[in-house]
Amino acid sequence: MVITFFPIDDLRDRTDGKMFFSGIHYSIPEGSTQYWLDRFAEKGLKAEVDAMGRIRTADFEDLPIRMQETEGKNFDWHINYMSDVPAEFQITGVIGAELHVPDVAATGRFFEELLEIPVKGNIIDLDGVEAIELVQTAEDAPNSRFGEGSTDHYALGVESEEDLKYYWERAKALGFKREVFIDRGYFRSAYFIEPGGNRIELATTNPGFTLDESLFDLGTTFALPPRFEASRQELLDHYAKKGVFFDEVKPYTGTGHLENGGKIRAIHDENGNMRND
Repeated sequence: MVITFFPIDDLRDRTDGKMFFSGIHYSIPEGSTQYWLDRFAEKGLKAEVDAMGRIRTADFEDLPIRMQETEGKNFDWHINYMSDVPAEFQITGVIGAELHVPDVAATGRFFEELLEIPVKGNIIDLDGVEAIELVQTAEDAPNSRFGEGSTDHYALGVESEEDLKYYWERAKALGFKREVFIDRGYFRSAYFIEPGGNRIELATTNPGFTLDESLFDLGTTFALPPRFEASRQELLDHYAKKGVFFDEVKPYTGTGHLENGGKIRAIHDENGNMRND
């Protein structure tokens, strides 16, 4: 699960018109709905539960958020020990979004023919509870305009660069619009434009974000893709002017647990042998 936010200064208001992605759908553990309703209320965000038992709210930039309970909780390295949300209530995944398009059938064919993903009615059936929901926009809808709270694209994972090349060439053969094939350092990506005009990314899951941070230190350093490394100080200075200092983040170190000064703990097995874990 990876969500990237772009802190862009003076971004204009968005227009959700003929084509756009809407919101983020999250999975949360069973029994955690009331916790999240209380948390949203504490933050001054209006939230309600729909007829299917899902929480609906919006963030401070009016980005729609939907949360639904699913089986499973975070464990081991999946737990975010830097969060003030207790582990038993933490978000467990991103499970979808709405894709608003002028021609639901044409967009559905893009996913079925190019990406070989089944589409059932208006539901792009990704995996288990994961799905993208297609929504028909009105014929007289205005042109969409990217702005505050907009979603630039939705990314789907592939296992290898060979898979990525397969879909890249397949798009050409089928006549779907290809945008760019690029090395992001942490992964390689191919971008496509579906018939409605929205951007879809396919990305490899390797080498991954542990390229320059250990598993338990993810998000605790100012990590940059290789092509931006030369601009590190310039970027640090930019954020410093905004009062953001990345050295204020406390590293996990070792196991990812913050107790005991974050030091690796000795663990004894049933036979009294000691090991580091």
